[in-house]
Amino acid sequence: MTGKKEREPFHWRSAISHKTRDKIVVRGYDVNELTGNVSFAEMLHLVWKGELPEKNVAKMIDALLVCFAEHAMSPSTVSARMVMSGAGYIMPALAGGILSIGYIHVDAHEAAQTWITAIKLMEEKGWTLDQTADYLAKGIRSEEKDDAFIRVFGKRTVIPGWHHPQHIRDLRSPRIIELAERFGVAGNHVKFVVALENATEKYWGRKVYMNVAGAISSTLVDMGFNPDECLAFCAIARSVSIVAHCVEEKAREKGWRASTKSKIIQPLDLALQKPDYYDGPPDRHLPKEKFVEPLTRAPYHYTDQSEDE
Repeated sequence: MTGKKEREPFHWRSAISHKTRDKIVVRGYDVNELTGNVSFAEMLHLVWKGELPEKNVAKMIDALLVCFAEHAMSPSTVSARMVMSGAGYIMPALAGGILSIGYIHVDAHEAAQTWITAIKLMEEKGWTLDQTADYLAKGIRSEEKDDAFIRVFGKRTVIPGWHHPQHIRDLRSPRIIELAERFGVAGNHVKFVVALENATEKYWGRKVYMNVAGAISSTLVDMGFNPDECLAFCAIARSVSIVAHCVEEKAREKGWRASTKSKIIQPLDLALQKPDYYDGPPDRHLPKEKFVEPLTRAPYHYTDQSEDE
């Protein structure tokens, strides 16, 4: 039959990279040219967003990776340890830890989408950041939500990226906000979560604080990352912790963790994580020459014991 167009053979199509026998190209750059000349933070931005980041964006990405790389016993590390105690090798345990990240543990994607939606609403309505924060706080706290709020934010009853079951006031969040402001990457999304934190006192009777996922997601969104990338970013950073806990579990503990004759406390209770059970290096400080970004915004301090309730 003449005139019929021949179907093009299947092939992958990507704007990210290509390779031949002799060359690997990432977003137009030879990988060997990148190697040794850009940081991992810069490479992450290049692969995900298509261009090398500006200097302070790279510094902020690097700071976020450091901040979220380790958090002692959390759902992801404990899940990974339990898988390692049964599987006995790294990949299932690493996967188990990552698979525990989602809507309850590290809800950075849901938080990011909320900040994006709030800022879009603010621009449509011509509201200020404080007015928008008040609208979201009131809408979430209200037992009876109006239809307009539900259409925009859904029937949510808690603020995503907010509160921490162990710290109550997540001590990492102020540092993230401080650096975002100092590096000049803080835009409306970072400013919004600060305003939202202040708005909570009116509707909760006390201030309720953003957690690290809320702070990280606002910063990443201001740097051009989407909600899926925000969650994946947290998983990449936390993988550093998961690997360390898997290796330690295999090296130091027997398999079938807590299978017999074990008194059980809630596995994530802070009672299991106090300094008495830590046998690593004693407290120490970075050398003075490493302090290029001094910490001037103090972490949250506890003044109200009722916050633990």
